[in-house]
Amino acid sequence: MSASDTMKSMGLTSPGAEREKLNKLLKIFDDKGINLEDSKRRVRFNGPSADGDGDPKLTQRVKTFYVESWPELRLNKDGTVMRPRSGRNLGGTPITENTATLMREIVHGSTVHSFCREWRKSSFIFQDSTSPYPWGLQTQRCGSRGLILAVQAFVIKQLIFDREYVSNILAQNALKPTEFERKRALISAVCEILWKAGDGKRCCVCLLQDKRSYPQDHRLRDDDVTEFVVLFEFKKFTDLTTFMRRNIEEFTSDKSPGCILFLYSLVLSASVFKLKEEMLITNETTYKLLSDREECNQALYSLIITGHACHYMHNGNLVYSSNGNLLDDVEPEELATPLKGIQERSQIGFLYWDKGENDDSRTEVGSMLKTPKKPIWLTLINNQPGLFFSTNIDLVSDWRVETRFILNYYTGLPGMPACPLHIETRFGRNALGRTKLHRRQQEENIPQLERCIMTKWYGAAVDWPDILPFY
Repeated sequence: MSASDTMKSMGLTSPGAEREKLNKLLKIFDDKGINLEDSKRRVRFNGPSADGDGDPKLTQRVKTFYVESWPELRLNKDGTVMRPRSGRNLGGTPITENTATLMREIVHGSTVHSFCREWRKSSFIFQDSTSPYPWGLQTQRCGSRGLILAVQAFVIKQLIFDREYVSNILAQNALKPTEFERKRALISAVCEILWKAGDGKRCCVCLLQDKRSYPQDHRLRDDDVTEFVVLFEFKKFTDLTTFMRRNIEEFTSDKSPGCILFLYSLVLSASVFKLKEEMLITNETTYKLLSDREECNQALYSLIITGHACHYMHNGNLVYSSNGNLLDDVEPEELATPLKGIQERSQIGFLYWDKGENDDSRTEVGSMLKTPKKPIWLTLINNQPGLFFSTNIDLVSDWRVETRFILNYYTGLPGMPACPLHIETRFGRNALGRTKLHRRQQEENIPQLERCIMTKWYGAAVDWPDILPFY
């Protein structure tokens, strides 16, 4: 029996037949115009391509940072970490002029506007351990106050509820953290916010270096921060936490613009193009994350809380108006533009009250924000940010606990006394006056803080123990 007969009996084909089949397959590819060289796997950076195709996510090539490539750690004589003078020594990528332009436009709405002096001095600094709020971050009466309080909500979440063992007794002791505990809580809070903004897949951290990252241009005004930014991209959450442990001083030092660096990191983690899509930014609309007074807009609050920059606070998407008409339906054959709201229940809640709004047309806040997974609410009362929280985790899961409970209010301003509010919803507020004029006078005397609470617990009676109502 010949060799060919032996191979056929075993179910094998000759090498010549296999080569002939391969040649036919290559010829088919060549006839269809498929180039094998282009079919190799490439690292694709989602940005505006030359042909206009693709889903843009990043604006420039950023080298992914891994802990394995970290340079050798050196210590000073006093035992502190010796920090390199330039961020390039850590392996970062200098920001390009195009990325800086897009980032300034979505933050300020212009490349000429720059941060004020108060913003440049704002960073995440804890209050003194002997103060009534050893767990609290200091704030100033400027636009960065809302950003700091939003991060403060996640710090409280890490201290009280994200512990190995959670109970009401341990929650009371959690409000007296040590220096190590509150620093660890801040690192975990910053990492959680940035990782959530990147959809749990990637994030970007911005640090400063000594040299400029791009040449000076008259179309992009210098602000002593943006032109010195260096980018670090992470695709592993463990690498992010390790990096933040070593560089948290960049966000907590009183000589560093920590709030600006965090804001830039948040924007680049979510990506500029994703924010434009979520904020519905077009050539006709000019939405931005900061207002003209450099205060946080609702889109920025939603980005920190939920990871998505939504202008509206209702549940889901609204297609019809209160009158039953399609929204922005210009012609019958065109599709209506829905108003995108909160899609899922968030970890941190949000409450809103504005005395200038009419009762018939007040801003709607959906149950996704009113009933979060943790009893912590960021508040915006007459455009003044604040924070409500409770140490009882059952407040958002058991309706029986809502009959009588305690809410702590925090603003971060210096000199603010401890403010635990005793709230009772079983019997409600005292009966109003008999006449219409008397009832109107009583309603006008209700503090604005209590009105915000009643948007969540309607008719709740609020007691201010040992303190006069101040807001």
